[in-house]
Amino acid sequence: MTRFMSRITVGAAALLATAAAVVVAGASAQAEVTSVSVAAGPEGLAVGCRYTVTAAVTDAVIAPGTVFFMVAGGVIPGNGERIPAAAVHHPENNTVTVTWTPTRVGAQNLVAIQSEPGRYTSSQYIAVDVRHTGIDTGSSCQVIG
Repeated sequence: MTRFMSRITVGAAALLATAAAVVVAGASAQAEVTSVSVAAGPEGLAVGCRYTVTAAVTDAVIAPGTVFFMVAGGVIPGNGERIPAAAVHHPENNTVTVTWTPTRVGAQNLVAIQSEPGRYTSSQYIAVDVRHTGIDTGSSCQVIG
């Protein structure tokens, strides 16, 4: 009887683990980036100044590192470059933000990508035009050119 009960226990544990994995996989498969925006002042975007890029996401629970940001298109060579700053998740309003400092003048795409290990889930982008050069004063951007 003990051997029979241990087989039932092991079988039930395996079934529960499989069900939990399916639920977790199913929930994360629904996660999506729905929009991207950048907070620029009235002067527009300037090389050398910091801006907050925001991605709206569908899930309040996001594993660290699954949403990241890139700059691509326009004057960016190849497939683009990852924005090196760490993305910060804000579960209270389903957003992820990153601080971006433009390094080139011209048309560019800010891309937010949500992925899981070994699997792409979604992305959105916003086209921006960096037209100026500026000095980041810490609390604002002083456009100089």
